[in-house]
Amino acid sequence: MAIIKRKAEAENDTKITVRDLIYHIEHWKQEEIGSIAEEQTYQWNNFVRDFFEDPATEKYQDRLKVAAILWKLVRESSNNKIYSHGLLKQYEKEIRSYKK
Repeated sequence: MAIIKRKAEAENDTKITVRDLIYHIEHWKQEEIGSIAEEQTYQWNNFVRDFFEDPATEKYQDRLKVAAILWKLVRESSNNKIYSHGLLKQYEKEIRSYKK
């Protein structure tokens, strides 16, 4: 809802109501929400947090670089923009050189 509110403020939409905000949340497609820069920042932050919480990622040097590589691959795919342990296996070739 905050994203929609800030969008309305940026567009000087002074007539938007709470009801409008709720309607937009219920009817916006996830792709539209994901295209907002702020939402992409949240997705990246959550991705990195989850990546670093996975003990399996400790075997990589320069873990932030590995997270960035995986994020780029996930972001360009049609998959959910979240970290999962399976990404380490799925993109093993792309991150192999960063193993300790």
